[in-house]
Amino acid sequence: MNQLDDLSALLDDSIIAEYLVENPNFFSKHPSLLNKLNVTTKEQGTVSLVQRQQRIMREKIVTLEDEITSLMSIASQNQRLYQKFSTLFFELLNCQSLTTVNDTLTHHFINELALTHVAFKLYDPVAPKSLSINRSTLDNLLVQRLGRTFHYFGRINQQEQQLLFNHPEPGSVALIALGSNGDLGLLAISSEDANHFHPDMDNLMLMQLTKLIANVSQRLLSQ
Repeated sequence: MNQLDDLSALLDDSIIAEYLVENPNFFSKHPSLLNKLNVTTKEQGTVSLVQRQQRIMREKIVTLEDEITSLMSIASQNQRLYQKFSTLFFELLNCQSLTTVNDTLTHHFINELALTHVAFKLYDPVAPKSLSINRSTLDNLLVQRLGRTFHYFGRINQQEQQLLFNHPEPGSVALIALGSNGDLGLLAISSEDANHFHPDMDNLMLMQLTKLIANVSQRLLSQ
């Protein structure tokens, strides 16, 4: 057994791997070794280490390109959504009646955002009859779905769907209490997509919207 064989007997893969990790510039100091080392893969068979590294880099570049494309698409969607909500905000500020507020919400959510139904309900008996509801009618729904919070995103049962939308509405809903203490009313929005409204969704725009709705509604109720 020669000296190299003696050394090989003392080394194992883990020691070599650890040495290379601790000396990342090893191949920079010995570039000729790169073309002498081979890696066997199922896809390519036996290739040089340089070829293997090149392929890994190409795959990383493709992955990064896909991620950038996805982010650009999301940014474009968010921009369109922001523009639609901005238009809605402006129109709500100019509403002169609660009926107009309801009509504006219904038009934008259904026609502009492709959602299914909107229920805009106020607890104040001064509100128009079509929008006014006794809070006690919604007590079970509010306790079961909102609890101590002011919003719920997800699915509800058929009885709750009937109560809010006057008929079963499969899919998912957004329920948001109106007013600083949730004592002004409730905004309910439905989607045919069972996953459209979900607990982890970004709700910033909706929450800002409901604050505006509450302010506009309180102004109109006091007139």
